[in-house]
Amino acid sequence: MHAINFATAQRHRVWAVMAALFAGAVAVWLPSVDLALQFWMIVIPVALFGLSHGGADPVIINAVKVARGRSSAQWLAGYVALMALTVAFIVWQPTLALVGFLGLSIWHFAITDCMFLPKGGHAGVGWLSGSLPIIGPMAGHPEQVAMLFAWLLQQDPALVMNIVLPAGRVLMLGWALSLVVVMALTRPSSRSAVLLELCALAAPMLLLPPLLAFAFYFCIVHSLRHFLLLLGAERQAINAIDVRMLARRAAPATAGAIVLGGISWWVMNSGAANLESAWLVDAVRVVFWGLAVLTVPHALLVALWIAPKHEVNH
Repeated sequence: MHAINFATAQRHRVWAVMAALFAGAVAVWLPSVDLALQFWMIVIPVALFGLSHGGADPVIINAVKVARGRSSAQWLAGYVALMALTVAFIVWQPTLALVGFLGLSIWHFAITDCMFLPKGGHAGVGWLSGSLPIIGPMAGHPEQVAMLFAWLLQQDPALVMNIVLPAGRVLMLGWALSLVVVMALTRPSSRSAVLLELCALAAPMLLLPPLLAFAFYFCIVHSLRHFLLLLGAERQAINAIDVRMLARRAAPATAGAIVLGGISWWVMNSGAANLESAWLVDAVRVVFWGLAVLTVPHALLVALWIAPKHEVNH
């Protein structure tokens, strides 16, 4: 069973809260930002930093095969097979694939966030934290989220808006009610820390434009926590490993994912009659569906890796 040092988790939690409070304050004064500008603002951080945490999956495969058997080739074959099945399912049932990907993302984010809870925090805090990057933008910026979903599903934005608007409100209400329950189940000594962390994270998720909100959580919260867990686990086996060594090991798979995304975008636009109007829609589809294809095997692999669970050394 792997463990992450409590002091390390605490430092990241404090840093993440400060960053979230700053981002929330900036969002209040931020002028309207259209989806095209948001895309250019996030594409490099998501490609180089966000994707790199999944690029480290070969490192996890090496750890999982030791604990669970089978060769690296078999694990990699299964990984690629899941990617292929995900692509087929997206083509066959894009709406179900979108709903499934959002739910899978919440689960994946939650099991990572649970490991960084304040001491005495209820496990539900992880789910509240992991659901914010999905629920927050839907409640805070339903028009832009509906447009993004419409591009992904190739549907009328007005029809999608009729679903996203009430869904965002209901989900946010459910989140708030769940917060009350979780606070009641959390140790009194930890309630202030838990409440501060969740409220701080909720601010940028609700106030920032949707792509910026997702990039903030994906890069600053989730990816950093994933790397801290991976670095802590690897140091149990290799005392000399550091961030640079881990980055080098993640680089090949990260570069491969970026190249595949670029090729997919080029193929999608090669026959476009109006490249200027098509590039953004296709770019969003490539990035979002590309993340979905990568997330399915990544999330399942990480779940196997952390089972039964990581522990924080208090």
